[in-house]
Amino acid sequence: MKQYLIFLKYTRAYLSEVTGYSKNYLSRIATGARAPSEVFIGVCCHTLKESQDDLFRLAEVHAVRTAPTDPEQLNKTMGELVSRLTGAEAEIEKIKAELKQYS
Repeated sequence: MKQYLIFLKYTRAYLSEVTGYSKNYLSRIATGARAPSEVFIGVCCHTLKESQDDLFRLAEVHAVRTAPTDPEQLNKTMGELVSRLTGAEAEIEKIKAELKQYS
């Protein structure tokens, strides 16, 4: 089953709260009953400060998500998470530096 990344990152309740779209509308998009409109995509990207590719790319979703128990897989997963965190921290520092020039 494929799902838009936005619904893997955020709950429908949160999305409804911050975008103003109903949970029913969000559910129709999440289940594939309705395609997301350009306006909806724009509102989400602007509100959540994320790119369209980061929110509306389809990702394969497995029915059950469990934490890896194999030590090698666990280390790989932890390494990937640390890498993502390091990248996010670097982006935050870039944004802080950019903001300083406007202060």
